[in-house]
Amino acid sequence: MRRTVLITGSSRNLGFYLAEKFSVSNEVIAISRSVKKNNFAFNYKCDLSSYKRTKKLLLMVKKKFKKIDLIICCAGNSKFVKNNDFLSSEDWINSFKSNFLTTSNVIDSYLKIFNVKTKIVVISSIAGNTIMEAPISYSVCKAALNFYCQYKAKLLATKKIKLNIISPGNIFQKNNNWDKKSRMNPSKVKNYIKKTVPLNVFVNPEQIYAMCEYLFSKNGDFITGSNFTIDAGQSVNKI
Repeated sequence: MRRTVLITGSSRNLGFYLAEKFSVSNEVIAISRSVKKNNFAFNYKCDLSSYKRTKKLLLMVKKKFKKIDLIICCAGNSKFVKNNDFLSSEDWINSFKSNFLTTSNVIDSYLKIFNVKTKIVVISSIAGNTIMEAPISYSVCKAALNFYCQYKAKLLATKKIKLNIISPGNIFQKNNNWDKKSRMNPSKVKNYIKKTVPLNVFVNPEQIYAMCEYLFSKNGDFITGSNFTIDAGQSVNKI
């Protein structure tokens, strides 16, 4: 049975990977700020940090689809900041737009326009669960996003809408930041992983996809408001 899967942040990295995987046997609605050439049947370009634009886009989507079976919110940006001890107001606002509003606007717009049973998975980060080497603005926004999702999950349970979080650790993909760092300084990256990750490995995007599929299957029918950590033990190492 083909399902309709809406995936945000689908132009690159994890979002693109998930969109490709789900498009094999499902109808994928791919949304990103910049639409690149791909094989997805339905591509939309949208700045999801704007509620007005997000709502307008979902109104367009509803003209083609009566319902959305699955939603994966994967939009986000851990942009490097020069001084992690002092961030400007602009730094905070940009991070909040990229790492919070791009998800909350999608969920709130969906509830306003569709408001029917679905399953939602939000891709967050272990940076929202524990203090680590990440921009403080990114970590704080991911922590706020986690709380928002769990709060919403409780409210939406009566509508049979399941909302869960996946918090990945260091994901390695071709041409992503870790791949670029590994090519520039392989020994430094190897030492970092060995020092901070108990299993001494990167997270594979296939593991994120597998968790999404589990939550979207019948096995996930009784799970909501949960935060699943996939980080090869990095969070445990902080205890």
